Amino acid sequence: MKRRSCDGCGRPEKVCLCSHLKHCELPFELIIWQDPDEAKHPLSTAPLLDKSIANCRLIVGDQFLPEELLGENDFSDVALLYPLEGATPLPMSEARSSVSRVLVLDGTWRKVRRLLLLNPWLKTLPCLSLTPDSESRYLRQSQVEQGVSTLEAVYLLADVWQPESGYLEGIAVLDRMAELQDSFRR
Repeated sequence: MKRRSCDGCGRPEKVCLCSHLKHCELPFELIIWQDPDEAKHPLSTAPLLDKSIANCRLIVGDQFLPEELLGENDFSDVALLYPLEGATPLPMSEARSSVSRVLVLDGTWRKVRRLLLLNPWLKTLPCLSLTPDSESRYLRQSQVEQGVSTLEAVYLLADVWQPESGYLEGIAVLDRMAELQDSFRR
């Protein structure tokens, strides 16, 4: 018999996270490009963002043309939230004035590098980079020092974009995920 899923968060009803989701609108449009393998992972945070962020689009796939993902218009208002090697990150003051859409790649670091290889046009976008000042609260371990989940990265960026707006409260859902995992381990 198939487990029943919550209509609000999409998780199994026993581990519903609706009461811990922060519903809000970000100061930018959020586009999440999720690796197909990551879309199958039960602890993926991208669906939680999709359910809680008003101006969010979640797209799953390996390869897209820029027009398929970003529309036919000029892409000068788009920035990639990813620490591209060798790229100079866009200063936040400039991002606030010129960026209205943020593209986030969701998957393990290895899978995200694969998306970058399959879609070289991504490297032409200006990039935004974060320097988290605390450890990730996500259950899955990152292979990269200071690596954070997609959910954490988005809320950290929103907090840097508009400090003291309460966006970091959205990360609390990860604490609830950890509590639920611990209760099932016992």
